[in-house]
Amino acid sequence: MSKKNITLLIIVLILLMGGTILCAVRWKVWFGNPQEPQWEGDTIAYQFYTFAQDSVPGFVYKDCQWQDVKDPDSLVFILLGDVHNQVDSMQWEAMAQRHPNIDFYAQLGDFIDRGYFYYAQQLISELEGTPFAQLPLVVTPGNHEYHKGIVRRLPQLWHDLFPQPLNGPERFKGSTFFIDFPALRFIAIDTNGLQRLSDYTRVNFWVRNALNTADGRFTVVMMHHPVYASAKGRFNLGIYLTFARLLRKADVVFSGHDHTYARRMPFIGTVSTRKFKRIKDNHNWESSCTDKQLYEVVSISQDTLRINTYLIDSGELFDSVKITHSPTLSSL
Repeated sequence: MSKKNITLLIIVLILLMGGTILCAVRWKVWFGNPQEPQWEGDTIAYQFYTFAQDSVPGFVYKDCQWQDVKDPDSLVFILLGDVHNQVDSMQWEAMAQRHPNIDFYAQLGDFIDRGYFYYAQQLISELEGTPFAQLPLVVTPGNHEYHKGIVRRLPQLWHDLFPQPLNGPERFKGSTFFIDFPALRFIAIDTNGLQRLSDYTRVNFWVRNALNTADGRFTVVMMHHPVYASAKGRFNLGIYLTFARLLRKADVVFSGHDHTYARRMPFIGTVSTRKFKRIKDNHNWESSCTDKQLYEVVSISQDTLRINTYLIDSGELFDSVKITHSPTLSSL
């Protein structure tokens, strides 16, 4: 064997050894699922109200869209970022008391800390007895709700808890979808399910069509992973290449995962958990912060969409933005 071939063989062996060591060190982080805690309380039978059901409290389905019974031409909803079972009953109750006119609430991934029965029961116990227990819910999964593995898998438990509309692309039905209201098309994207090249292209095409056929409505997108990461080490090349240009067509795009708050319209990253990350040193956000549990109140009336961001504990207004245009109200 020539000296050149021996050198090449040594390099290959070093790379293989390095890859083996890296996989051994990182296997649990990449592919290992932590042990599920034992739920020791009473099992609570509970069903979330969602827009996949035939009957939804406070709404009527008419002309292929959901209309608010009280006022079909206005809509108010609360949106939460990563929760990780860290919003307690008192905080849920406080949000409901501050905003008694809420029509539904939305959550953009990592609602429960893991896709386990234990965390599902913990969430239900946190919500039980609060007004949120009677509100419709829109939710898409985050990375913590998926089971890790060489191929990630969204457990059936998630679909059983949070059944969502089945109008999404193949392989993403029930986790990527849209919901139409008279003045709003609400689009949810399951970013953690994107594992193959065909997933990215399929979902990109579907989202493009959902935006282009919104019929003059405001378009609000919610996704777990951000297009523009605000926290260190959170940049996702696949998400950026797939959605950066496309989602500029939306009126607003909410994301989580970074455990920070950062706004650069139309992109808003938000956080509702107490697990905080550090914001990048170099950024050009219009508004940003870390170490605060936040939530958004989104209100739509005629030609105005307003987003107010509040602190969960105090209810103090942290940030606000208004978007105005003239959507074609399908109910008119």
